[in-house]
Amino acid sequence: MRSPVYDRHLGPAPFMTRPAPSGSPAPAPTDLGNGYAVAVVGTGPRGISILERLGARLLGKRPARPLTIYAIDADEVGSGRVWRSGQPRWLSMNNRCGEVTMFSGPADDGAWRPGAGPTFAQWWQRVDARFPGPDAYAPRSLYGRYLRFVLDVVETNLPPDVRLVRVPGLVSGIEERAGRFELRVGDRLIACDQVAVCSGHPREQPERPALAGRTPPERPQRRAPSRAFDGTGRLGVLPGSVIGVRGLGLTFHDVVAMLTVGRGGRFVGHGRDCVYVPSGDEPDLIVAGSRSALPIPTRGAAQRPFDFRFAPRLFTSERIARLRAAGPLDFRADVMPWLEAEVNIAFWKRRLAPDSFAALEGQLASFPYDDPEVLPRLRQAASDLGCDEALALEDLAHPFRGRDFAGQGEFRGELGRLLASDVDEAMRGEVDGALKAAMEVIRDVRPTVRAAVDFGGLTAASHKDFVECVGPMLAFLSTGPSAVRSCQLIALMRCGLLEVLGPQARFTAHDDGFVGHSPLVADYSVFCSDVVDARIRQPDIDKDAGPLVKKQRDAGAWRPHVCAGDPAFRTGGIDVTTAPYHPIAADGSVERRMYVLGIPTESTRWFMQVGIGRPGPWGEFFRDADTIARAALGEVELTGLPAEDGAPLGARDMDYCFGPQDPDGASPF
Repeated sequence: MRSPVYDRHLGPAPFMTRPAPSGSPAPAPTDLGNGYAVAVVGTGPRGISILERLGARLLGKRPARPLTIYAIDADEVGSGRVWRSGQPRWLSMNNRCGEVTMFSGPADDGAWRPGAGPTFAQWWQRVDARFPGPDAYAPRSLYGRYLRFVLDVVETNLPPDVRLVRVPGLVSGIEERAGRFELRVGDRLIACDQVAVCSGHPREQPERPALAGRTPPERPQRRAPSRAFDGTGRLGVLPGSVIGVRGLGLTFHDVVAMLTVGRGGRFVGHGRDCVYVPSGDEPDLIVAGSRSALPIPTRGAAQRPFDFRFAPRLFTSERIARLRAAGPLDFRADVMPWLEAEVNIAFWKRRLAPDSFAALEGQLASFPYDDPEVLPRLRQAASDLGCDEALALEDLAHPFRGRDFAGQGEFRGELGRLLASDVDEAMRGEVDGALKAAMEVIRDVRPTVRAAVDFGGLTAASHKDFVECVGPMLAFLSTGPSAVRSCQLIALMRCGLLEVLGPQARFTAHDDGFVGHSPLVADYSVFCSDVVDARIRQPDIDKDAGPLVKKQRDAGAWRPHVCAGDPAFRTGGIDVTTAPYHPIAADGSVERRMYVLGIPTESTRWFMQVGIGRPGPWGEFFRDADTIARAALGEVELTGLPAEDGAPLGARDMDYCFGPQDPDGASPF
C-alpha cells in the first residue's frame, strides 16, 4: 500500500515527511499494450477538477485492464500557468480562500481522498502557522501548491492497475491513428483513448496598442514595443521611466503590484489611510487608461457563509428556460430587465424599511414571465414605498459616460471621490451594504445568465453585443479586487506615482514610445517609454498562437462557434456540444472521445475564466468535471475491490511541521 499523501511542494525539508509519489516519464504509444489511457491536457483548476473526479469515480474499483491517466501541462504539472507555484507572492487570488475548494466533497472523519478533502482554507490553515483566516486573499502561488496537493491525493488513492503519469510539456498536436489518439509532447508521442483539453488562456501574439497615429512606413520603426502582461511577475522596466498600462481590470492590479511592491516598495497603514513608501526602483510614473476610465470596482467585505447559495426571486432558471423556449433571445430586451430587477431587489432590501420591502416582495409573484415592463413597474413600486433610488448597470460601469473635463486635475478629483466612495461601500459589506449586496447578485446568477446565452441562446446580433459589451460589463461589475488593493490604488494616486487617464484613453505611437491621452480631458497628455497591455482578450481560434489550437483548426478538427443569423456572428470560441463538451469539426461531425472545457470555449459558453469550485452543493464547476470524467471512463469496465484493498489511504495522517519560522519571523508562504 502506498504511503500517506502529503504536499511535496511546500518547500524545504521541515515541511515534508517522506518522499512523495513521483510521475514516470511518458511512454511511447506502444508501451500501453492492451491498456486504456485517458489524457488531461492542462492542469490548472479545470484539469485538476477532472482528475479529481476521475479519482473519485475510481475509488474502490479496479479496471478490467490497466488504466493510465496522463496529466500534461506546458508550464507546471498540477498548477498550470496562472497558478504556478514559483510566481511572486504579491500576486494574489481574486477569491477569499474560504470560498474555494478543489475537492468535490467535504472532508470527513476518514482519510483525505478524491471526493472528500480539505478546502483551500482548511489546507492553508494546516500547513501555515500564520494562516490569516478564511477571508484572506491568498497568493496565487500558494493556491498552485494546493492544486498540486490535490493531484497528490488523487494519485495516492488510485486503485491497483491504475497509474497517474505527470508529463511536463506543450502538446503540439493530436492525431487519430488506429482508433486511438496520439498526442505529440515535445519529441514524444503519447497514445490515449480519451482526451480532455483544458488549455486555459490562449497563447496569442502580443498586439501593439497604438491603433492610431502609427509611424509611417518610410520612418524608422524605433518606438518601444508594447508588451502583453503574462502574469509571470517579471517586467523589464527601468527605474525612472514612465510606463503606460492599457486596461483597468484585475490584470492592471497585477501590473501595478509588479511595478511597486515588486520593486521593493511597501504600503504602510490600513484602509484609505494607507501610504506608499517607495524603494526608488519604481518607474517615475505609471499611466493607466481604458475606455471607461474606471478601475474595476471593489468587492464587498465578507459577511456571508462560504457555502451560501442565493435564491433568486425573479431572475430564475425556470423563467429563462421558458423565455428561451420561444427561440433565440435579445439579451438587452428579453433578459437584462429581469437581471436588473433582481439586482435592484437586493438593493431595495437594504434601502426600504422592512415592512415596505415585505410589501414589495408581495408584488413579485404577479409579474408575468415575459413582462417587458418589469423594471419600470418595480421602480415605481419602490418609489411608492419610499425609495426613489434604483441601480442601472450601464451607469455603474460607465460613470463618466457623456462627460468631458476641463483638465486632468478635474478628472483626477472626480475619480478620486468615486474610488473613495466605492471603498466605503465595500467596507459596509456584501450583505449590509446596499450596493455591494446588489453586485453580489450578479456573481450569484451567473449560471442563469449562461442558461440564457450559452449554445446559441441569443440572436446573432445580440450575441455579438453580449460578447463585446454586456458580458464584459457584467464581469467587470462582479469580479472586483479586495478593498486592500483598491486602497493601495488610492494611495498611489495620492503620492503621484499613478495617473489614470480620462475616458476613451489612447496610447498613440510617437517616436521611441507612446503618448497617452484622453480626448475627453483637455490639455493633458503624457509620454510613455513603454506600454503594458493588461487586458484579457477573448479567445479566438484563428488568432491563438498555440500549436495545438492551430493544428486542430487547420486540420478542420475544431471550428469556431458561429451564431446563425443575417449576418451570422463568428464568436472565435471553440464550438462544442452541450455536456460533456465534445468539439465539433468544420464538417459538423463530433469527436465523442474528446472534450474541451473552460476558456477555449469562451463565447460558446459564457465566463469560463472562473475556474474554482465552491464548498457546499455542486455548482457547474464540479458538474462539468464529473460529466467529463464519467464519459471518459464509460468504456472502462470497473469491478469492486475487496474492502481491505479499496479503503482510502491514510492521507489525514500527515505530520506537518509548523516551526520554526524563517529567521526574519516571516511565514514560509
